[in-house]
Amino acid sequence: MSIFGDTNQKIIGTKKAIRFVSCYASRWPRFMQTSEVWLSSNWIHLHFHLRVLSAGKQYLPSVYQYQPKNGLRPARVSGKLSSLSSTDDIGIIEERFSIAVVASHTADMPSYTVIYLSDSGYRRLFMESERPLDMPSRGRLTGVAVYLRVVLSVLPIWKRKWIETLNEVDNLVEVKIDDLFDPKRDGAAMFDSTFERSRLYFTVLQTLRIFSEWIQESERELQQLKRDFDVNIQSNLARHGSISSNRDDLPSSTFIKEIDLAWDELIDMHHSSSRSLLDRIEKKEAEIKSFRDGLFSATSVREASRATLLNQYILVFTIVTIFYLPLNYVSSLFSMGIFAYDSVQRSQFSFVISTVMIALATWVVSAVVLWLVHDDKRLSRFKLLLGYSQRNAIHPPWRRRLEENGSDPIFQGV
Repeated sequence: MSIFGDTNQKIIGTKKAIRFVSCYASRWPRFMQTSEVWLSSNWIHLHFHLRVLSAGKQYLPSVYQYQPKNGLRPARVSGKLSSLSSTDDIGIIEERFSIAVVASHTADMPSYTVIYLSDSGYRRLFMESERPLDMPSRGRLTGVAVYLRVVLSVLPIWKRKWIETLNEVDNLVEVKIDDLFDPKRDGAAMFDSTFERSRLYFTVLQTLRIFSEWIQESERELQQLKRDFDVNIQSNLARHGSISSNRDDLPSSTFIKEIDLAWDELIDMHHSSSRSLLDRIEKKEAEIKSFRDGLFSATSVREASRATLLNQYILVFTIVTIFYLPLNYVSSLFSMGIFAYDSVQRSQFSFVISTVMIALATWVVSAVVLWLVHDDKRLSRFKLLLGYSQRNAIHPPWRRRLEENGSDPIFQGV
């Protein structure tokens, strides 16, 4: 872009043009304002950027090739949202809408030039616009009025892109009736043994959070652009009486009010569009969170049931082990040669008596422990009784009475 006139203004204008193209082509700057307003005695420059995440099978990395062979190669965020079945995967890619206006007040330049850069095609703006984008010249702010019309025409395309993306997300996490009522599915929507459904819900929730941040960011940028424009236009009119030295070019108060109304209409339309999109995102987040909580609850109940069944198996194994434990213990004890008997009959008799006595003692203790553990109240009373017995063994009642009276029998006669 060539800038005629004052050298300083030429340099500044060139920097503004480079910044506009850089904001469109490079990675989105974080914690930095992308919209900008610049007013001088002969120039007006505004630029504003919108971005959207478009989703669909046509954007899968294996299908969609965005990078052109020649010209600008913009940096865009892209990726893939994996579904439960690999056939329903969708691609996701960032798209931008960048609009700028350069209005001049010199004889050798056009009165205004509107620049529109988009990743989704340029012809849609002019084909789908409900009102004419151009207007007759009405002074120095004519370019600003046309610029607001162009931005107002871009907003429906931007909103439609977000709606199409949210529709794809709905299809990705939709719970179908077949998943609920088909007995062959075996509760596919309720249980998550492989954690694939949990991973899907987590990914979609984080994606929806990014959607909300981008939509809210665009609304803040537009409001900041309006505030900066008001400050710049008021300071220029107050300092110079007009933007240019030609007072015939001074915009009428009626036209300024029309521009203010156009700003208000643009901000209101963006706010209503953003509000409807954010409400839908919030409802979808609540829906996915309810799916996730139900999934976690059902999975927890299923795991608890499996743990209970496993405990029953362990109980059966323990009972069988206790039944054979005394015989194994006595056999090991008598095989060591510790007991030397004169006759075989006496040895056999001792072996049988020891086995029976140890077996009865083991089974009685096991039965008592099982009887206590089976009832929580009974176990609690046993613990209290055991604690009371231990306290009495350590601190007998007569010692506690002596400590309370504060006297010792040794010094009672003194």
